[in-house]
Amino acid sequence: MIKNILVTGGSGFIGSHLVDQLKKKKYKVTVVDLKRPKRKDIKFVKGNILNLNFLKKITKKIDIVYHLAGVSDITKVKKTPIKTIKSHILSCSYLLEACRVNTVKRILFASSIYVHGKQGNLYTSSKLASENIITNYKLLYGLNFTILRFSSAYGERNRGADVISIFARKALKNQNLIIKGNGKQTRNFIHVSDLAKGSVVALSSKYENKILNVGSKNRTKIIDLAKKIKKFSKSKSKIIVKKGKKREDDFDLNKISKKTNYNILRFKMNFNLDNGIKNYLNSLKGYL
Repeated sequence: MIKNILVTGGSGFIGSHLVDQLKKKKYKVTVVDLKRPKRKDIKFVKGNILNLNFLKKITKKIDIVYHLAGVSDITKVKKTPIKTIKSHILSCSYLLEACRVNTVKRILFASSIYVHGKQGNLYTSSKLASENIITNYKLLYGLNFTILRFSSAYGERNRGADVISIFARKALKNQNLIIKGNGKQTRNFIHVSDLAKGSVVALSSKYENKILNVGSKNRTKIIDLAKKIKKFSKSKSKIIVKKGKKREDDFDLNKISKKTNYNILRFKMNFNLDNGIKNYLNSLKGYL
């Protein structure tokens, strides 16, 4: 029986929503992060996830671990490659060892759907390397896992580094929405509350030792996304497409098979993209 759940990165954007969903299910939740979460009804432990002894200590009497901690701002990955590699690969390795020592029942790892294609990004390559280490810990030591390949999350509490946040904030200020490339690059977007909901659904034993895509059903072109945000915000912004070479580390689902199923869990979502964007825009008003 699952009682005690540890969430690394539980004070962050996705992590805080995951904690909300877990608390709804009455789980006992411990958050490990550098920043204290806003919720007061959970146990918080501040510490360095690159410290093996610390991880061994906090995983005692833990049944399940959600590992979400890492470099979350994609714009910083290229500038801090060693930090990214340590934050993803090394921290994951240390956490796996701590789970093995303390016989944790399962680790659920936050990866990315963009590992499916060659994205030219240390974020996805370090996530994929972590996935390989996780599956080897199962083969060698019997440590159960679930790998959650997240789509592009958006919504409340976002720190503003993703394309929806950037466009939404600019649109509300009537600033130009600038697209690099031709605008036809596509992504799969999912509201963060739905992403968290799917992550809790994955706790079911039938998803043990599985790799799961957690996303919505549809791909969206960046140019179409910009048009939606401009329309829903009633903005006077201009959409400017800077044709030419796009960022080499830009995520693009055109590099991934169109047969890819992004919603393997098949849970009922609360938001489609249109309603999700409208909800997010409303949450930003008054804060800008």
